[in-house]
Amino acid sequence: MRSRAWYVIGALIAAVGWVAATAYTAGAWDQLRDSTITPLGQPFDGSGHDVAILTDLPQPDREIACEAVGPGEERTPIPSDSVVDVTVNSDGTRWHLIALMEDGREQMSVECRPNDGRSDSAIYGYAVVDDLDARDRTGSLLSWGSLAGGAAVIATTAWRRARP
Repeated sequence: MRSRAWYVIGALIAAVGWVAATAYTAGAWDQLRDSTITPLGQPFDGSGHDVAILTDLPQPDREIACEAVGPGEERTPIPSDSVVDVTVNSDGTRWHLIALMEDGREQMSVECRPNDGRSDSAIYGYAVVDDLDARDRTGSLLSWGSLAGGAAVIATTAWRRARP
């Protein structure tokens, strides 16, 4: 490991691992893309799953607030700040992801409304999907592992080259 080519190999390990991890993590959304969207309005069982909130009419200039309601009077805001742009075709309608709730509850319902208080002609729906974060955690492990592996190859090469 005294050749300078090992520096390039270490960099390639890190880069290829990072690209592969990104592709693997992006596949987590395939489950959502294949799901059936149900219009909001009735309670459903989301326990043990993630709940994706979608709309048929994206409104990027308006802030839409969604809340998980139930069981009982319990209300929980559903975060929408870090959602990627995922579209789902279901029953002839193109749906757009606007919020994602990790770890849904049983007998919950979802309410969505614009924060500006004006009327809203959009239809909102939900999809119950399995743990999207598991694939994200595995992808993160792959990316950081490949970065560490590449750095180890580079460090070992530098150390070996420095020795007489």
